[in-house]
Amino acid sequence: MLDDTQLAEAEELFESKNRQSTFHFQQTSRLDQLKSFFQARKHQQSFEDCWMFHDGKNIDRSKFNQVKKVESEEDLLVFLETMNLCFQKGDPQNPYGELGAYLTVAREGWLKHHGTDRLQYFLVYKQDQPVAVASLTTFKKLGYISNVGSLQSVRGQGFGKLATLFCVDQSIRNENTYHFLGTEEGNYPYEFYKRLGFVNRFRAIGLSKK
Repeated sequence: MLDDTQLAEAEELFESKNRQSTFHFQQTSRLDQLKSFFQARKHQQSFEDCWMFHDGKNIDRSKFNQVKKVESEEDLLVFLETMNLCFQKGDPQNPYGELGAYLTVAREGWLKHHGTDRLQYFLVYKQDQPVAVASLTTFKKLGYISNVGSLQSVRGQGFGKLATLFCVDQSIRNENTYHFLGTEEGNYPYEFYKRLGFVNRFRAIGLSKK
């Protein structure tokens, strides 16, 4: 449990960074008290994620030569431009909408952490054109995959799958114990990741202050 002082300190930190106050934790009956604590302090449930894990087995590495790690600021610019094109409003396979200010967050995160490989960005190419992206965050033996997307013009050609499984393989090479991602049950990405061998292990809720 948190107390009022700890919550106030966290909210102050969020505010100083111009971020919305949001807390994310597993949805279990033993945490009902924590959920009530936040709701009594003007936090409301804003989303629910499924945390899906891959066992790292049966990965086809035959096309990994089409994937490039972002290693320079020039690469980073290409990555951000491609990622922005992968997440467009009105895309039936993208429930998240446009990225907006998140592009700035993604840029700042890479500039801060890429030197230690804590945060790695990857571009997937079709011949000489970037067509898909993905990210891998490594921390305390955890490999978190995010920002997986492909251009609508190449959907169904396996580039999103390639980006995702490359991240799983990289997580293994980073000697992580778990390789996982978060998405929402009932949407296209959830079914997509199931087909790639990811298994839903638990749900987690996000509560945000309005």
